[in-house]
Amino acid sequence: RAVHGEDDFHLNQIAAAADGTLFLAGEAGHLYRSDDRGATWQPLPSPYEGSFFGLLPRPDGSLLAFGLRGHLFQSADGGRSWTAIPTGTDATLTCALDLGAGRFVVGGMDGTLLWSEGAGAAVRKQDLPDRKAIVAIARGAPGTLLLVGEGGVRRVEIPR
Repeated sequence: RAVHGEDDFHLNQIAAAADGTLFLAGEAGHLYRSDDRGATWQPLPSPYEGSFFGLLPRPDGSLLAFGLRGHLFQSADGGRSWTAIPTGTDATLTCALDLGAGRFVVGGMDGTLLWSEGAGAAVRKQDLPDRKAIVAIARGAPGTLLLVGEGGVRRVEIPR
């Protein structure tokens, strides 16, 4: 069964959890989950009505959803309920990466990086000096990340 509604909202990202569960993030608060490799999709309750640009399934089974105006949410139950994570930014959040040991990083417009402080939901905001958009994050050499976006590919150190 296809995922669409009367308004045909854009779907922005598909993400797979370690157990094979698939998640979709879309416009206007649309979130979906598939437990059968994409054959069928169930809508998830949304924590807000704005657009989501991505989801990050975490190794501990939790899930992050991120999007417009600095909105970041965490779910401990596969997307059935959500808790807002204060970010201190209005920048659109576009990408995320799990760093292991309970940590993650989220990137976005205006050179914004949100670093988790480990277990729990707190994040620390870092604005890169050039303020150029980040659209993808990948692991680099040990202790570094590669940021891809408006500034090309650049390297940053992972805070300890």
